[in-house]
Amino acid sequence: MTGVRVPCSVVVLTLNEQRNIAACLDSVRRFDDVHVLDSGSTDGTVTIAERHGARVGQNAFASFGQQRNWGHDHLPLRHAWVMHLDADERMTAALADEIAAAIRADDGRHAGFFIAERTLMRGRWLRHAAMYPRYQARLVHRGRMCFTDHGHGQREASDLPFGTFASPYDHLAFSHGIEHWLRKHAGYAAKEAAQFSSAPPAPLLAPLFTGTALQRHRALKRLAMKLPLRPWVRYLHVLFLKRGVLDGRAGWEYARMMKVYEEMIDLALIEAEDRRDDARERPARIADRVPEAQK
Repeated sequence: MTGVRVPCSVVVLTLNEQRNIAACLDSVRRFDDVHVLDSGSTDGTVTIAERHGARVGQNAFASFGQQRNWGHDHLPLRHAWVMHLDADERMTAALADEIAAAIRADDGRHAGFFIAERTLMRGRWLRHAAMYPRYQARLVHRGRMCFTDHGHGQREASDLPFGTFASPYDHLAFSHGIEHWLRKHAGYAAKEAAQFSSAPPAPLLAPLFTGTALQRHRALKRLAMKLPLRPWVRYLHVLFLKRGVLDGRAGWEYARMMKVYEEMIDLALIEAEDRRDDARERPARIADRVPEAQK
């Protein structure tokens, strides 16, 4: 089946991705409808995308869920099935084959398919440290589901089930360098902290034993947020429980970066709690400053 055109729309999200966009678009040449949804690039992203034959749309970025839904509703997509990528991600030949087969066999029972992310650092697959496979709903039927925001990412909402593919897509998570990664994840940490602070109570233990792989991952994440010394727990978890040491130097570096990210989340949680305390105390402080004659 390799080389057969895939009757599926592709939407690639971009913001100043001139470093990545050409290789990303080259990886989806088998797809017959490719769109770039840009959120205000000031570099050569749009020019490169148009040169590679992609149709470019523009929309200010608010969140991943909102941006992907906007693409469903406003881009001139030819197909109901849509594959979502970011500019630092790459389609693989095996995954394209699997997508083509799934669309050809579509009987209306699925809202979409979960696809595993294969994280690369300097060309090396972090098979252990990056906790492969981690699944996201990336191939979706836009008439059967929508995205909802969750933390710094998105989740899927539908009354229909999602299937799971065996083949992954590649994620060049550090293509812009460590400084860019740290800046980006500082923002992600703030969103993670806000999501955790406002989330309603949810079962933690039951999904660990009876849930799907994705439900177990999400339950573990909620449970981990309650652990003391969580950054160190994450560091040791990545290195030894997930066997990140087998990924060599890249595995050790990735574990350190995950520890830093958890520390960012902790700092964001402290800042959020300080703001809530300040908001609760402010009325009392104002009342104390009001002269007796005005009370």
